[in-house]
Amino acid sequence: MRSVTVLFSISILLAGCSTELSTGESAPEPIANPLPNPFQAVVVTGRVVNLRQGPGTQYAVVGSAQAGDSLMVTGEATDWYRIYVPEKSLFAWIYAGLTSGAVMPQ
Repeated sequence: MRSVTVLFSISILLAGCSTELSTGESAPEPIANPLPNPFQAVVVTGRVVNLRQGPGTQYAVVGSAQAGDSLMVTGEATDWYRIYVPEKSLFAWIYAGLTSGAVMPQ
């Protein structure tokens, strides 16, 4: 008897869902980009530039960028930008002197 009650409850639940969907209303359009990108972009000016684990040459190299690459700045340290490379799902640091397009705070 319990399985019949469970099935009955499920069928009522599904029926309720189907009546909501059959009202003829279309689903809302997805929002393409609801918020503006808060990050600045920089362009790499050095030929091949190391991307590092931290803001300094004493940190390990975790990747590289080439001249013309555009990177999103997510943070800053003295003379360094913390960047995000979406293609590699990578957060890293790049020396600010080898980029253009963003201004370091005074």
